Amino acid sequence: MAATIMLIIHTIVSAILIFLSLKQMGKFAELGGAFGSGSMHTIFGREKGLDKEGKITVFFGALFFVSSILTAFFISR
Repeated sequence: MAATIMLIIHTIVSAILIFLSLKQMGKFAELGGAFGSGSMHTIFGREKGLDKEGKITVFFGALFFVSSILTAFFISR
């Protein structure tokens, strides 16, 4: 029962993380953005820190990491 619940939670978290990652890739959609040159359009380089969307993505990344470990733990039992 717990393994099934964790699989559902893990699937939802991974889908949200994929969506957020793809949504942020649109910011640097030009060819140079694929190689990390998203700072091309600013005078002093890339903006420091993360915006609200970036912080949410980091949160879901950490949640994905934790849910991966918990899911593996519950499936192995």
